Amino acid sequence: MTNVKKIILFLAILFSAIILAPNFSNAATTTNVGTEDALNEAITNATDGDTILLTADIALSKPIEISQKTITIDGANHTISRNTESWEDVGQNATLITSGIEAKVTLSNLVLRYSKKYGAQSYNGGYLILDNVTVADCGYGGIIVNAGTVEIRDLTLHRNGGQSNNGIEIAKGLSVNTGNNQPTLIMNGKLSSTEDENVIYIAINDQLSEFAVENTDTTINKILGSGNKVVVTDEFNNIIFESNTTNKAQLSGDPFIPNITITINAMGQNVAATLPQGSVLTKEQLQQKINLQSLGLTDYTIDGFFTEQEFKTEYDYTKPFTENTILFAKLSQVTKEPTKDTSPKTGVEDYMQIAVLVLIASTLGVVALRKKEY
Repeated sequence: MTNVKKIILFLAILFSAIILAPNFSNAATTTNVGTEDALNEAITNATDGDTILLTADIALSKPIEISQKTITIDGANHTISRNTESWEDVGQNATLITSGIEAKVTLSNLVLRYSKKYGAQSYNGGYLILDNVTVADCGYGGIIVNAGTVEIRDLTLHRNGGQSNNGIEIAKGLSVNTGNNQPTLIMNGKLSSTEDENVIYIAINDQLSEFAVENTDTTINKILGSGNKVVVTDEFNNIIFESNTTNKAQLSGDPFIPNITITINAMGQNVAATLPQGSVLTKEQLQQKINLQSLGLTDYTIDGFFTEQEFKTEYDYTKPFTENTILFAKLSQVTKEPTKDTSPKTGVEDYMQIAVLVLIASTLGVVALRKKEY
């Protein structure tokens, strides 16, 4: 290799190293912590994309506030709680973990307990993701969406609050006095609660004037607007939780549309199916709603669905269901071919055939012997 080629190769390697060096230096890291001091130090030193992994339960002596970072705190199924003997509020903040200004914090595989106020909050534009998080026994409530954004991927709520349960509070506290941030609650998975009261609570004594609720395409539970309150539905569009009402805060988000009932009549037997209003079902999807075998109609197939019992008008499968509807399934009996008897014959006829064969064989044997004698 000539010197010129060596120099070119060296410069190429050097250039690649310079380009790639920042990527290596900014690579996400995982830091294991088992004490409050180690947790606070890891948060201080963390860069965007880093993960902090708990190796033990931690009792905090003061709140954790995270700003201008995108990090994950993975509890590894451990607990972060308040140390009741040495707790010290930070200003007006007495929540265990806060995702603050310009922060995006993911809490995963974590239990939050015994907070003086809330287990966690998104504050003034902060973004908080809750993934396999349990919140219990907190003084004011479980989670507060305090002019920030909370995304629920997997959240379990137990009893939180004083005189009454308070699960997720949608609010804009008096301390949020800068910016136009409004609370947003995003459903991107599942929400469960051991309590029915105030699983979602809309604050009425603060600066809240508007808020938003959103749902991802694949979420199991949904949060929807229903008049001057919000409701949470299950995967079948049944309401499982509903908030208090508010007359001062403007809600934006998807509206709740009640279910309707489709009744399918098959030869006098009715099968009911519950659907979200506005659903459109193909002929094949309607067929899946009725099990002919369970109705004792195994010898029938479904030709189509009609709007009257006389089967004059077939249903328009492109038309949305907007109200309770009765459809009539037209059935045809399946014609079955007779089966052939392939079992061994053991009757008199079989014995006669055997006897004839034996007689023929014997006769041929006698004839052969006589010819041999001659």
